[in-house]
Amino acid sequence: MTSKKYYLLLVLYANIIFSQVGIGTANPRGALDINRETTNTMGLVLPTNSSPDNMVNPMGGGIAIGTIMYDSTLSCVRVYKSSGWSSCLCDQCGTAGFTLDCSSGALTGDFRANTNSTGTKVINYTNATGQSYNALSIPSTGVTGLTATAPAGTLANGNGSITLTINGTPSSSGSASFMISIAGQSCTFTITVQAALRTVRILSFIPDTWNANLSNGSYSNIARLKLNNPANFGPNGTVKVTNFSYNTINVSTATAEEIGTAIDNADIIWIGYVATGYLPPNSDKRQMITQKINDKKKFFFIGNDNYNGTYFPAKTTFAGNTYDYYGFGTTQISVMGGGPANGIFGTIPTGQTIQQTRAVGKLTEFAGSAFLSNPDGSVNAVAGDNYVTVGDTNWYTAYESTDGFYNGTSSCTENNSSILFCNIFEKAVQYVLSN
Repeated sequence: MTSKKYYLLLVLYANIIFSQVGIGTANPRGALDINRETTNTMGLVLPTNSSPDNMVNPMGGGIAIGTIMYDSTLSCVRVYKSSGWSSCLCDQCGTAGFTLDCSSGALTGDFRANTNSTGTKVINYTNATGQSYNALSIPSTGVTGLTATAPAGTLANGNGSITLTINGTPSSSGSASFMISIAGQSCTFTITVQAALRTVRILSFIPDTWNANLSNGSYSNIARLKLNNPANFGPNGTVKVTNFSYNTINVSTATAEEIGTAIDNADIIWIGYVATGYLPPNSDKRQMITQKINDKKKFFFIGNDNYNGTYFPAKTTFAGNTYDYYGFGTTQISVMGGGPANGIFGTIPTGQTIQQTRAVGKLTEFAGSAFLSNPDGSVNAVAGDNYVTVGDTNWYTAYESTDGFYNGTSSCTENNSSILFCNIFEKAVQYVLSN
């Protein structure tokens, strides 16, 4: 009798384990079969609501993964997944699919290597269907140390945007990339991390016969006013630097090695109106300067007044360019476009002029890009990767009324000479901070 009871219990237990539920049918075709066995004419009506946000778990807690509902607002079926409510489950919902756009949204902020940086990035989207998304925290790749974040939220129905906050300390300069994934779609944006702010060191060659050395020349005082104006060049200026420092080296008495060491300890080397005799052709000193230009670690300005070979670089080939003399007098030099004629402080239109006076030089062969021309069409100024050479120095001095900065101010935009000067320094600063 006892064995029969055990057998009966075993049969009942097995039946429970392997049983199927049929609603409207005695022969369920799965674990749950809701059907009209003979006609199959009655459908399944899902819980219907105007928003998935109104759905609840009857047992308490969060919505169970796999929950299905009918969204009466969007007229479609939606399912709850680990990432939140899905888009409409349909082949054609009347609109194009949901997309993320990382390219068009605004990017704000200043990002500097090894400097605590902050900013924002707007991610636009189209054809959303009210999907929920979890909080975002995306670390940068490439340049590491930055994180883009946004709180959890719900996309609008249609088009909209999400604003990410970017914070952190970039590990280096370069490109930092972020891949954003929301509701099954992804896109990537990249930000440029600049080199860390620092003091930029200017080295001027002396003796400068025309007091045009940039570090302490009496005729270049207005030029220094422009550089020392923090609105132009400063931590919050148009060009971001800590500040400038100024030094000189006497090339008439220094050895080639001493000149090389001074250049190594500077960032921008300014060569104004220096007699050829101090840096004669084929001398060790000139070869040292050529080597430092070719090393491409520093930025050089080379004034080429020339004065028929009396002043550096003279009528010679130097660092890939062949220098010569144009003439003497007050001359209107035409802008050819390109180079530092275009920059952050403005663009000098092609055909406008910059006045040069007294001795004016030219180049007959050059490796860079010409951006100024003399009245006869010869090239007056050239920009290379790490140098700019201009056929005069008076355009940035303030000695007499024909000089470019005569009665000038600290503004970088008051005339064409000011725009050119400050654009050259923008180019120089960006080069030395990146190299």
